[in-house]
Amino acid sequence: MPDEVNKYIEKRYDRWHDYSAYHCSCAGIPEESTDVLNEVLCDLLQKSPNKLMSLLNKKSGQYTELDYFILRMIKLNATSNTSPYRHRYKPLPVDANVDYNHLDLVDEEDEDYDRPADILEKTNKVREIFAGLNLSDTARKVFEYRFFHGEMFCDWPGPESEKELFDCYYKVVNLIKEKLNGNSLF
Repeated sequence: MPDEVNKYIEKRYDRWHDYSAYHCSCAGIPEESTDVLNEVLCDLLQKSPNKLMSLLNKKSGQYTELDYFILRMIKLNATSNTSPYRHRYKPLPVDANVDYNHLDLVDEEDEDYDRPADILEKTNKVREIFAGLNLSDTARKVFEYRFFHGEMFCDWPGPESEKELFDCYYKVVNLIKEKLNGNSLF
């Protein structure tokens, strides 16, 4: 795409956006004005560079054919139900006669699910696997510090760098994951 077209779009974008906001507001979709304009520009930029330059170089008063083309496309996409924009992003049909207060909606969460108990069970499983691993004292301390105590490595009291701590921590995490998934060679 020619640089001149890019610069022209940057220069005119705010005016085109105002035009898009007006027509989208009239069409009842005021929050979609930026989307309509950007879709028009995306479609425009897929045209050949020669066509773009031709539209840019044809003047009609203080505007170019490119301005008129974009303005027509904005109006069409904002107001016509069969426009490319409306076709791509048509909303789902809604029945205005339905009273949503009387619908029996299914709750997302299972009322019998005990999340704290699940977390405790999983944590105990990690503790059990961790206790059975053959690790150095440093690796044990690093994992406990981060996983069980929830501390940050930037507060680590030892001489190790954060990178060393994270490397050590993730090696232990991977060992535990291997045990959990049954992929361990132990």
